[in-house]
Amino acid sequence: MAAPDLPTEYDEIVLGTGLQESILAAALARIGHRVLHLDRNDYYSGSWATFHLRSLLDWIDRNKALQESDGTANSSNDQTTTSESDVSSQLREGECFLDLPQDVRTVTDLDVTCYVRDGVELPSLERVIVPPRVLDEDQVPEAQGAEGQNAPQIAPESPSTSNQDELQAEGGEQAATNQNQESSQVTPADQSGSAEGAAGGLVPPGQDEGQSAEQGQRSNEAASGAVSGQGAAEQEPGSLGQEAEGQGSGDQRSPAEVQRVAASNRTEWTWAKIDQMWRKFNIDLAPKLMFCRGSMVELLVTSRISRYAEFKAVSRILTVIDDKLEQVPCSRADVFSSKYVSVLEKRMLMRVIEFSMNYQDRLDEYEEYRERPFEEFLKSRKLTPTLQHFVMHSIAMVNANTPTEEALKATQIFLRSLGRYGNTAFLWTLYGSGELPQCFCRLCAVFAGIYMLRTNVKKLIIDDNNLCKGAIDSDGRRLTCNNLIMETSYAPPQAVNIGSGTISRGILLTDRPLKNSDNEEITLLTVPPTSEQNSPIRVLELGHGSCACPRDMFVVHLTSTGTGQAKNDLQYALEKLFQPLNKEDSDSESVKPKVLWSLFFSQVDTSVCDDEALAAGLPSNVLVTAGPGTAVGFEHAVAQAKRLFEKICPGEDFLPAAPEPEDIVFEDHSKDNPGEHKEVGFEANPSSNDDAKKPEAVETETEEGCSSKMQEQDKDEKQDATPSEEATPSEDASKLSENQDRPGDNAISDS
Repeated sequence: MAAPDLPTEYDEIVLGTGLQESILAAALARIGHRVLHLDRNDYYSGSWATFHLRSLLDWIDRNKALQESDGTANSSNDQTTTSESDVSSQLREGECFLDLPQDVRTVTDLDVTCYVRDGVELPSLERVIVPPRVLDEDQVPEAQGAEGQNAPQIAPESPSTSNQDELQAEGGEQAATNQNQESSQVTPADQSGSAEGAAGGLVPPGQDEGQSAEQGQRSNEAASGAVSGQGAAEQEPGSLGQEAEGQGSGDQRSPAEVQRVAASNRTEWTWAKIDQMWRKFNIDLAPKLMFCRGSMVELLVTSRISRYAEFKAVSRILTVIDDKLEQVPCSRADVFSSKYVSVLEKRMLMRVIEFSMNYQDRLDEYEEYRERPFEEFLKSRKLTPTLQHFVMHSIAMVNANTPTEEALKATQIFLRSLGRYGNTAFLWTLYGSGELPQCFCRLCAVFAGIYMLRTNVKKLIIDDNNLCKGAIDSDGRRLTCNNLIMETSYAPPQAVNIGSGTISRGILLTDRPLKNSDNEEITLLTVPPTSEQNSPIRVLELGHGSCACPRDMFVVHLTSTGTGQAKNDLQYALEKLFQPLNKEDSDSESVKPKVLWSLFFSQVDTSVCDDEALAAGLPSNVLVTAGPGTAVGFEHAVAQAKRLFEKICPGEDFLPAAPEPEDIVFEDHSKDNPGEHKEVGFEANPSSNDDAKKPEAVETETEEGCSSKMQEQDKDEKQDATPSEEATPSEDASKLSENQDRPGDNAISDS
């Protein structure tokens, strides 16, 4: 619906809320530019988005409908129709229109399969009201239940209607009918230091169901190795291994016995159970990790945008050797503690690690191999096949044919990232990597950026100098701008990306981890390419502790360069790592995970195109950004955002540190004329107590959800927590820190 009171003149109009577009919008708004940020979808992040289960199913249905109609369906976002004569009347002398596509297929070859029984339909958790059960104080300890049983849910002492509506059926009504169903209560076994309790993995403080914020903080620190002091004794760096040893010291059972016990306690999933917990899923379309010393972490820290998100260290890196999953030794400690690598191989590997850390200063040792395949260089260093495998596929994460200099740079980035926030080189964004574009959108909104979802641009306005003067939006309104930025899928047919490739992606829900461990792990795995396939398959496994899914379930992402249909490209990894997909019942004797549900699809990969190729045939002030790509990190996205920002604003600071909220001062726009813009600034005024002068953000709302401030994301939509389980932001922050630089430090620190 039209919003006539909004301004119509802007410095930049941005189409799409993907990562590069969001970074650019934040950077431009930060230096005072007037930014209008539009998205045709009803959600943020575009191709980088994170969905809960039902939203993902809706996304699948929409794309299937586009696939069946071959992209010819009318846009559901266009709720008004404007005649061509009305639009043409807005043209001025010397101007013409350039039409933009309205319905675009961003994915193809969708393949969705459920491998579990339907089960009995269960009520959705958000609609269930548990009758209040008021107990005397002396009855409360007894109501927690014996070890190994589901504890009944206890209502607050003075329940009100509102908080009764928020109580969930897990551990209450369902515990009486099905002992195997997942419960939101934490039993004494979960709170103990036993292997079974540790298997639940790390959960952000306050998000662990049934635990207090203090208990959640203690468990988070103990398992993650965080050096902090809320609710627990301060730990020294490196105490993670000692604590892990202490947890397992009392368990002398054989591996076979442990496997049998785990199989007997494993939840028997049905689709009804999975669907009932739809809000507990956070599933990424394009999952990415951050290098601990990569450009994304540095940008988040220096700009202070890290305050908007939470992070967790990836805890292990695996690889496949001789049909077995082996942990990759990354750091010096890992190398010398590894039992898989011989003493001689350890020395060879340490030499390669030391060389790669400062390869630029030793040009004479690799100059003849600079443009030759990395595999040849590794052979020249007389590395064994096992070490070549580790370095190439799990440390550098490149192909055998990658040029040596490029591979050495990738190796150096990996090695320099080790030990900053954990034992590996990577961080994961809790609630999904789709949170990061929204973090930048929040900063843009703080500096008066205007956001409109479900709004598209129909036509670009081009003058006789072949410059873009503005656009006509889906409401038929003329918007003028100096520059226009768009994601690839918004570009007109004239800008055809001939050099683009495809990405094959798979999303699996499984019932057990890829490799058993005492603690739940965030696992990165690289499956080396076969003779029929040139590209490796990257596997990322996320559990409950990463806020990706319910307990006793895992989300597994598979990514590879596309050569055909997505499922066929990923078939080799499916056969190597998982039980056969054609079985409804899981094999309790197998160590391989059982796939409960799968989604495969192909995406266009425009990250392989340079900036000029993406904007071919368009006016010079129209800039086009690429999609996520196959890379494990965000380096390409950050680098492209910086290049385009420099092109628009040469010499300006790129995302300088944002001021503290109490230092931001906004002018009162309530009496301004529609369309008139006033500058937004900030000043250091810590002594001021006038709250009216220090709002957290400016918000200009219109109909259909248009707002200049992106609303704070509701954690209840993701973790299904009751009010008593929620922690305050100060208790629940897992933030990045500029001074968090010591080896062994963990990414989760007190804010």
